[in-house]
Amino acid sequence: MNFRNIPILQKLVLTVLLMGVVAAAIAAVGWRELSAMSATMNRVGAKEVAAREAMDLRMDVIAISRMTYQLVLDPASTDFVAQADRRMTEMKGRFPIIEAAADATELEQLAAVKPVMDAYFAKINDMLAVAAVQPLNQVALNASLSEALAAQLTVTDTIKIYSTYSGELMASMRADAEASAFNAMLTLAITAAVGIIAGLALSLFIGGRTIVRPVRQLTQTMSELADGKLDVGIDNAEARDEIGAMARAVEVFRQNAKRVAALSAEEAARNLSVVERADMMALLQSELGSVMKAASAGIFTQRVPTDFSDDELNQLADSVNGLVATVDRGLSETGTVLSAIANTDLTQRVTGDYQGAFGALKNNTNAVAEKLADIVNQLKDTSRTLKTATGEILAGANDLSERTTRQAATIEETSAAMEQLATTVMENAKRAQDANGNAGKVTVSAEQGGAVMAQANEAMERITTSSAKISNIIGLIDDIAFQTNLLALNASVEAARAGDAGKGFAVVAVEVRRLAQSAASASADVKVLIEQSAKEVQDGSRLVGEAADRLNLMLDGVRASSGLMEGISRDSQEQSTGITEVSIAVRQMDEMTQHNAALVEEMNAAIEQTENQATQLDAIVDIFKVNDGGNARRGYARAA
Repeated sequence: MNFRNIPILQKLVLTVLLMGVVAAAIAAVGWRELSAMSATMNRVGAKEVAAREAMDLRMDVIAISRMTYQLVLDPASTDFVAQADRRMTEMKGRFPIIEAAADATELEQLAAVKPVMDAYFAKINDMLAVAAVQPLNQVALNASLSEALAAQLTVTDTIKIYSTYSGELMASMRADAEASAFNAMLTLAITAAVGIIAGLALSLFIGGRTIVRPVRQLTQTMSELADGKLDVGIDNAEARDEIGAMARAVEVFRQNAKRVAALSAEEAARNLSVVERADMMALLQSELGSVMKAASAGIFTQRVPTDFSDDELNQLADSVNGLVATVDRGLSETGTVLSAIANTDLTQRVTGDYQGAFGALKNNTNAVAEKLADIVNQLKDTSRTLKTATGEILAGANDLSERTTRQAATIEETSAAMEQLATTVMENAKRAQDANGNAGKVTVSAEQGGAVMAQANEAMERITTSSAKISNIIGLIDDIAFQTNLLALNASVEAARAGDAGKGFAVVAVEVRRLAQSAASASADVKVLIEQSAKEVQDGSRLVGEAADRLNLMLDGVRASSGLMEGISRDSQEQSTGITEVSIAVRQMDEMTQHNAALVEEMNAAIEQTENQATQLDAIVDIFKVNDGGNARRGYARAA
């Protein structure tokens, strides 16, 4: 196949198809590697699910073990049976999920787990039965707990064997997955690099050999023809694609150029004058273009030369120069006025004689300057008026602020004095209340003292009565002692009559007589003491009576003082309440005065700010230069 005869569009389509084939190959390799990697990841994911279920299985065993301890501590618990059944059902339900991702070795390990787990469940059920039948038999419960724990250790060890092998297998699968992913990326990268390089090489070969190089050759040929080399050969003219058609067209152009070059010298001379005028027109057009380009850029100083040999061309150049000069003059004057306005000078005006659009521009520019001058004059008047008004308001506000401040200070002093007076009255009321309380206590104490005096007087009377009774008893004792003495004397006489047989009885009679005499002497002493005590008790009773009378008089005085202190306390409370209300009113007045003072200060600050802004406005307006006489205008011609 000759690629030179294939159209360029088909060549480009062929290049795109080649790149598509390369992309399809890369995609196929990537799909294959990704499918393999996806299958590996699916196996790893299933294995991770099985590992989680195995971990949950061990957690269930731990949970059941914890519940067995709770059952021993609380055999009457009713929810353990339901929880244990639920846990055992969940554990049995985990085996199908784990077995779905297990290999042969893991299936054998899981088969070894099931019988020991069933035995463990049987021990748990036995323990439940013991707890239900013998809840108070701790020996039986502990024995069943020991058997359940032994079965639990067997289950845990068996599950641990599976978990260890499964963990190692999962680690191996993860390593295989990582290696598969790396190999997939490496294969995909190599395939992509080879495909891209091959596609680029084919594209460069097709494009370079059949498109780029012929175009470059054709471009070189056209450059030589433009330089006047009409004998150059045209390559690729025999090709059947678009480049061949272009080469054949260049060949036609070369033949036509040869025919034009063969024109006679006479025809060239006849056309010389036309060529010269065309050259002048071209020069004039170039100069006009330069002037118009400069004018478009805002430069009106360039002019068209007027030294052509053709008068018509010179007149055209003069017309263009006059137009540019008029525009330059009008814009210069307008720019001068606007520049003066920008520099705060509002006295400048456009004075040139213009017609049409420039006349309207003149009138509009001068009107803007006049309007700005009027506005600035009005702003000056307003600024001065505002400054004067704010000054007067500020003076009044300062006076009001000073008076309000003095009033606030006076009210504050009054409030402080009222609060101090209220405090003093409250203290007096409190003291009066305390004195009233103390008087009440004294009254109570006096009443209690009166009662004690009455009780003491009664006790004195009882003592007097008891003393009289004791005196009677002492008299009786004296009589008994006297009779005993007589009996002892008679006994002594009878003992003397008895002789030796009555000697012992005589001794006893003498001792009895001596004791009777001692008792009579002691009773006489006691009688004297009793009589003295009775006299002193009588004197004490009299003194107690006098003290009770005086205490009653004191009690009457204390009661009167208590009534007076109670009245003073009540009046002080009422006075304190009134002063407190007055103090609250004065405090509220003080707060309102302080608030008014703050408002006056804020208003004062606002007025000062307004005055400062008026001063700033005055300073801003003063920078403008306007005509004397306020709104006086400089005369200028207005277009109709």
